[in-house]
Amino acid sequence: MSTDRIYIAKDGKSGKHVLVRILAIDDIGANYPPVDSNAFNELMMARDAKSLVLAAQGLGPMFAAKDDLAGRIFIPGELQQGIVREMNLVPSDLGSLLSECYFDPYAEPTGTDGVGYREIGRTGKKAARDLIDGFDFSKAEDLSYLDLRFRAVVEPLHDWIFARNLLSIVLRIGGLYRTGADPKTILESARFRKVEPSDLKDRFDMGPGACFAIPVAYNPFYRTDILSIADAPLDIRSAWPLYANLVDIGKPSNQVAIGHHLKGEGNEFVRFLTLSGGSIDRKGRPEENRWCYLAVSSDIDSKPVKDQMQIANRLLQAIDGRLFQPQIAYSGVKMTEIASERKPRNILEAMWLLARNHPDRYLLTCRRCMRTVLSGTQGGERSFCSNSCRATYCKEQAAK
Repeated sequence: MSTDRIYIAKDGKSGKHVLVRILAIDDIGANYPPVDSNAFNELMMARDAKSLVLAAQGLGPMFAAKDDLAGRIFIPGELQQGIVREMNLVPSDLGSLLSECYFDPYAEPTGTDGVGYREIGRTGKKAARDLIDGFDFSKAEDLSYLDLRFRAVVEPLHDWIFARNLLSIVLRIGGLYRTGADPKTILESARFRKVEPSDLKDRFDMGPGACFAIPVAYNPFYRTDILSIADAPLDIRSAWPLYANLVDIGKPSNQVAIGHHLKGEGNEFVRFLTLSGGSIDRKGRPEENRWCYLAVSSDIDSKPVKDQMQIANRLLQAIDGRLFQPQIAYSGVKMTEIASERKPRNILEAMWLLARNHPDRYLLTCRRCMRTVLSGTQGGERSFCSNSCRATYCKEQAAK
């Protein structure tokens, strides 16, 4: 399912950016081939908008099944000419693009109260400008000559960032444990913030015990302008289908704040939350409202648990049960009579399948930037994701 080309655009209806992927018609609906570990690492290593989009191009489409792609496939020439009712693509905006591209490893907790985080590392302005200059859909040549053999598939950028950050956060725990992190404080080592009920009960209502929270994406509802009298209802299934596939969703939301728990029986202890300041003036909202948080309750069987590794294992098992749902069947093919019946339906499931089944690779969490990648076993174990991180870390240590 190779991508012929890829573009960035802004959805005029949601105000958020999307990827426009050009795919051959014959490739749409095909099963995912195994995800390449190098392509996986390219996404995990992405630190700006351009590197993320190029990594998404290399990995292939967000969804494989045709029913999951319904409403997202368009004739390239018609989409470009703006005659498609379901989609209104406008030129990209640098400011909003930079806001949406929140990359989890480049954030650290701030302060002793609340759940504020500060971004560190490069801001990525030049890379975002280069992306807009070279890949903006509004600047593409006439694509109508592709109409017979290709289709344009529209994917929310928010979903790609969410998938990348979720994997990075969860796999980071394993990488840290491998290098000897204290299992009693493993979640805090992975930059989760411990939130006591007395501190932010109105924001993280996760039960009587403490919970652990970490930003996982930019809050898709966040605005700094004045709240309108009645916001239009937002259908999460349509706006962010990859996220919607992972969580339990009720009716379309017309609230600034959302809260969904991980799909599956007994998974209510894992929730994805955005925060509402309760003020009509959005400019007065606290900084933590900018993020969508992954929150994990410390309550197990109605009892608070202090051992963070036990909580981390429970989180891992819940996500694994959601993303890895193997089903086997008799294939009728000699020598391979028993075969997997259920194939990955989306890129998150396909990447998780690689991450949990990598006999010749191990999870490496970089000592400097906290990004987690799959590293090969040749040449001994490593401590850094790249030579640049190793060199920067050595300079920082020498300065100290």
